Amino acid sequence: MIFLTFLAVFNGVCITLSRVWNGQLADRQGAFKASFVNHVVGFLFLSVIMLIMIDIPQLAGEGDLWVYLGGFIGAFYVAINSFLISRFGSTNSMLCVISGQMLFGLLLDASYDTPQELLFNIVGVTLIIVGIYLKNSRWFRSHSL
Repeated sequence: MIFLTFLAVFNGVCITLSRVWNGQLADRQGAFKASFVNHVVGFLFLSVIMLIMIDIPQLAGEGDLWVYLGGFIGAFYVAINSFLISRFGSTNSMLCVISGQMLFGLLLDASYDTPQELLFNIVGVTLIIVGIYLKNSRWFRSHSL
């Protein structure tokens, strides 16, 4: 369990670092070009790993083509983050992204929670989003200690 926790935290660091670097590239080249470069480099890296492992993936059979939409969503995610990072900041961007992941995860897992647990979880994530708004509001900046 400790290893999985460490791996998850490390993954969060990697995602943030990747988004920051891609955001800097987006400032110079534009969000879609930065996303394209990100995916080409990722493709080349994974191609080398797959060749080393000699594990060529099989394409899904007919009727299962929807499973490939994850690649589309991943590319869209990178392009959106490239656009957001330089305009909204890395902390705000990542907190909002994580909040979105948490909200959608709560909806997907809603059948496993009691209604009370689901409500508390949604309130918790909503408070994170409200905190982001307050952190960036003019009122908060003018009344800070």
